[in-house]
Amino acid sequence: MSAGARRILANTGYRLLADAGSKLASVAFYVVMARELGAKGFGVFTFGLAFVILTTTLGNFGQDSVLTREVARDHALLDRYFANTLVLKVVISAVSLAVAIGVAAAVGVPSQTLEVLALLGPAAVLELLMSTCFASFQAFERLEFVPIALISQRTLTALAGIAALLAGADVVTVAAIYLVGSLFGFSLALRLFLRRIARPALEVTPSRWLPLMKASAAIGLSSVFAVVLFRVDMTMLAAFKSSTVVGHYGAAYRLLEATLFISWIVSSAVYPVFSRLSPTSEPRVGFVFERSVKLGIALTFPLAAGALVLAGPVVRVLYGHAYADSVTALRLLAPAIALYPLTYVAASFLVSQRRQRAMMIVFGLVATENILANFVLIPWLSLNGAALNTSISTVLVAVGLVASTRQAAGQLDWGRVLGGPTLAALAAAAGMFLLRDSLPASVVAGAIVYLVVLFLFERLLFPDDAKAVFDLLPRRA
Repeated sequence: MSAGARRILANTGYRLLADAGSKLASVAFYVVMARELGAKGFGVFTFGLAFVILTTTLGNFGQDSVLTREVARDHALLDRYFANTLVLKVVISAVSLAVAIGVAAAVGVPSQTLEVLALLGPAAVLELLMSTCFASFQAFERLEFVPIALISQRTLTALAGIAALLAGADVVTVAAIYLVGSLFGFSLALRLFLRRIARPALEVTPSRWLPLMKASAAIGLSSVFAVVLFRVDMTMLAAFKSSTVVGHYGAAYRLLEATLFISWIVSSAVYPVFSRLSPTSEPRVGFVFERSVKLGIALTFPLAAGALVLAGPVVRVLYGHAYADSVTALRLLAPAIALYPLTYVAASFLVSQRRQRAMMIVFGLVATENILANFVLIPWLSLNGAALNTSISTVLVAVGLVASTRQAAGQLDWGRVLGGPTLAALAAAAGMFLLRDSLPASVVAGAIVYLVVLFLFERLLFPDDAKAVFDLLPRRA
């Protein structure tokens, strides 16, 4: 196995460990929160988190992607980017939060919700700073430290939050715990980077901020549009419907979010590789892109099949019968679960090849579609309208981004990319449907059927791809 393949395997594994471990902790936290606070209280927290993420999105104006891309090519550039990126995020986010929360108070948002916003706002900023540390780890291809910081943060937050909820804490107390957890996570990530990777010059040069913003402008606008695309539904739902409805939608949406780590781990592992390759390199960047997309969707297709077939049992087991309204919303989110890796990996590919303008256009157009469609679908179909629009928008983004990669990546072999995962997902869905009265049995059967069908399909029709996967596996000495 080549050194490059070993790095990709190792970095994928580290990111998998970080995101899977942190997602388990987060899911447990949100499930207990939904049960203990009820749909109304959970709706307040869900709205608050979506609101502050939307508000601080300008703070994450693509600087992390630029840092990773440039520092991956020349480690000496870390001094130029690290401290300036951190301070620029704080300045922009602080101003945005002050204005947004001030407007919320002026229009009569309830006092409890304002308290939640005041606590979750700084937490969102700290997580933006934490992501800069992760971008720096990624630039050095040293993702082994990400699990330490991320799992520690999410586990601490989950344990403290669950204990407080079981003791009768309200949503404001939970938001305060979330803030403390975010502070701990950033502090740990920063300490690990400075002690184990590099000590960049912590000099802030405001004269570099404008060039940095210009360099990341297309990526930044794309990030803004992407956050709007995936977060505005929650805030628009809160404008049209009650906190209880927002809570029901939040319960379904959290299960979608629980699958997003798959896209992040694949993208985190291959983005530095994309950045070093080109259409004429060996291997071609398109070759790596095609197999990265195939890996991502092979991991999410069975989860989408499970969301479609087992939405009812999953919601009842996790949240209880009070969240029955979340079932249809989860089913409608299944296409978004399936296709998110395609959009995320394609976006990373475009940034790595300096084609972010095309990405910006796609995200901008679809974000506009999403907002306009929500004005129709949410009043008409409530939370199910928001879920349906999320999946429609994900499909549109996937089509637009993949079309934008053709010049650099070439035409994807869709039979190679989609054939095995699609056939295996259909077979798994059939197995889960037959055993749907027993959730454990249906999950186990679906997983086994999916793996067997996928293996046989790839072994028979695309043995080179199967061999490539096996070549990535570590061998005993």
